This record gives sequence, C-alpha cells and structure tokens, in this order.
Amino acid sequence: MIRKPKSDVISDVVSPPIGDLALLPAPVAKIRDKILAACATGDIEALRVPIDWNETRPLFAKSGAFKAGTDPIEILKTLSFDRKGRETISLIGAIFAQPFVKIMRGPTTLYEWPAFARQPQAAASEEEGRDRWRCVRFVDLSRSNAEGRPRPTRIGIAADGVWHYFWSED
Repeated sequence: MIRKPKSDVISDVVSPPIGDLALLPAPVAKIRDKILAACATGDIEALRVPIDWNETRPLFAKSGAFKAGTDPIEILKTLSFDRKGRETISLIGAIFAQPFVKIMRGPTTLYEWPAFARQPQAAASEEEGRDRWRCVRFVDLSRSNAEGRPRPTRIGIAADGVWHYFWSED
C-alpha cells in the first residue's frame, strides 16, 4: 500500500463569502435556477428533474445512510421533518438565498451554499441571524457541530454544473 506523505495532502482553498450570482459559472447558475424553479412549484416531485439532470445523483447524507438505487424523492421526503418534502423545499430556497463560497481542491472547483457553513462569522444583524437559522433542518436544531454551532444544510455544485450534495453535517 502506497501512502502519500501528509505534505502531499491537497487542502481546500476557500474564497471569502460571495453574494454576486453573476460570478457563478454558467453551468452552476443553470442548475441552481433549475433547482429553484422546481422548488417554486411547491411539489417535491419537481426536484426529480434537476436531480436526474446529473449523470450521478447528488448525495443526501455524508454517511452513506441511503442505499444506491433508493428513490431520491423518497430520500428527500424521509429527511424532511414533515415527511412530505415541504421542509426540504423551504431549506433549498433559504440556502440559495445566502452568499456562497468557491472551493478549490486541486483541479476541482466547487460552489457551496451557504457560505457561513464554511466561513463561520457572526451574523451582522438579527434578520441575517434568522435567515441563517432557516438553513438548518428542524431535526438539527437541537444538535450542534464540533464548534458548538448549528448544523446548516449545505448544497455543493461543481463548476461544470454537477450537483454533488445536499446534506447537513453528520
């Protein structure tokens, strides 16, 4: 077994928070718009189109808690507090309303929402604080991460427009 020395480990280079959507590459903006359009219908089933737009489905849990082949809409319903997907739709809208960060990991570039999940900073106002709490699943409200902060749900999209994940920290 060949192991790379720790000095060869690629670390993430994370931008400061970005609020200007015009700075997104066209493929990222396109899938973001498709996801938001699906959410605007109010029907969780509409998310099937942007989910299936990828060659591989986005991950909905870091831990691999869901078996391959499981229906993605059923997963999203299961993850939603109401079991119908309304919480999921609301979360996606709240997350995409936040600034994002650009993450460079070797040759890969990823765009992740919300920026405060990667770049924790105090909210500038009470309203901003409330907007951040809207990015936390109901089930995660009582749990905090290793730093004692809430576990916001994150969305990651690669520069080529592939939707990689929609998850909260495990």
